[in-house]
Amino acid sequence: MKYILVLLSLVTLQNCTDHVEFNIPSIQGYKDGEVWKAVYQAADIDFGGLVIEGGNNAETLLFVTVDDGRGTYTFGENSPNEARFKDANGVVYSTKNAPDPSLSVYPADGEIVIQSFDNNATPKTLTGIFWFNAYTADGLNRINFNEGHVYRVPLVGGLDASMTDSSEGIITTCLDALIAVSAAALNFYSINQSSSNYTSYCINYRETLKLQINFCGDSLGNLQEKVDTLGDCTI
Repeated sequence: MKYILVLLSLVTLQNCTDHVEFNIPSIQGYKDGEVWKAVYQAADIDFGGLVIEGGNNAETLLFVTVDDGRGTYTFGENSPNEARFKDANGVVYSTKNAPDPSLSVYPADGEIVIQSFDNNATPKTLTGIFWFNAYTADGLNRINFNEGHVYRVPLVGGLDASMTDSSEGIITTCLDALIAVSAAALNFYSINQSSSNYTSYCINYRETLKLQINFCGDSLGNLQEKVDTLGDCTI
């Protein structure tokens, strides 16, 4: 009996390690059986619905819903809600595209469940789960996401229901600014003040924070406080 319990414990531990580990915030899950994680993520309330977006600088995942509250939003060819994915080659998959009848028995379907909002966080965040099957416009190619999680994603505003492309470094939206700040902060906090790159990394971080203020807002003044702390970036 003791050996059976040990074996069961090892199996349980193995199963736990197979699950996606959470970052905070995060959008992640399994894409066609492989772990997929966003390195940036944001959400917005637009025209009474939610826009939730995340990406990894090569791929972008987008959700659009017709309402902005807790609940289950289903996807499908005739649904007003949508899940959309753009891969590294620019190919777009959508739950609004029907599969070619000769290709697959899987319909374009799925759902995102908005489980909670944290109104005490700054900015406010949302959490939920999702899965979906989506197709290219010709219906000949499919992707599947399952065991997906949207975890404490900030409602920052400034998003829309199109695929943001900031690959050329052009910042025109809040999400573009968030991507730029994330990269600049990673560089800045990876070095010390004795580094020859300190001043340039500091200035870049300071200026991207200013862009975040411009495109995303800063109602509590937290971003401006960071800018003021950085000052002129001299040691």
